[in-house]
Amino acid sequence: MLDHVSMDSGAGYSTDDVAVLGANGAKARFGLAYVRAVCSQAGVVFQETSPDEDVRAVDGLVGFAIADVRVQVKCTGQFRINSGPTATWPIEDSWRKNWNQCKLPVYFVLVIVDPDDQIAWLQHHDNATLHRAAAFWVRVDTIPDSQGIVVPKAQRLTADTLRLWLADVEAIFDGSRGSGVV
Repeated sequence: MLDHVSMDSGAGYSTDDVAVLGANGAKARFGLAYVRAVCSQAGVVFQETSPDEDVRAVDGLVGFAIADVRVQVKCTGQFRINSGPTATWPIEDSWRKNWNQCKLPVYFVLVIVDPDDQIAWLQHHDNATLHRAAAFWVRVDTIPDSQGIVVPKAQRLTADTLRLWLADVEAIFDGSRGSGVV
């Protein structure tokens, strides 16, 4: 049996002891769970796209009363949370095509796990469980052709972000486009 101390410190414990997901699968699940947690904090619905049905290059929908927005989520350990003002993610042409066809906003969320050590992603303390991660976002349904998606780290995904996303949706129904920028 694993004791509390060894799981918290990582000593004597490995994800290999219980894991059925590979490293990339675990990151994908963690990234979606992180976005779901932020949506839950804001009292907003997050509906995940079925894994084999993400034909629009979106992993889920954030549900507002007026309309849903689409969200593509990537989780990585290749960046550091506090290093550099941006992170650039490669874009596939099919993603851009799908996003540009959408009449409602589409957002790209980059969840950075720091450090890139699966056991360290969560820290369990007596009074809280803490994520060793942060998420950043950018609106992508109107991005021009480029080499990658540039995600500004000034645009941290928080419950307040969802107010900005709702304003973007409302602006579409008002006949103008929202800014998608903090």
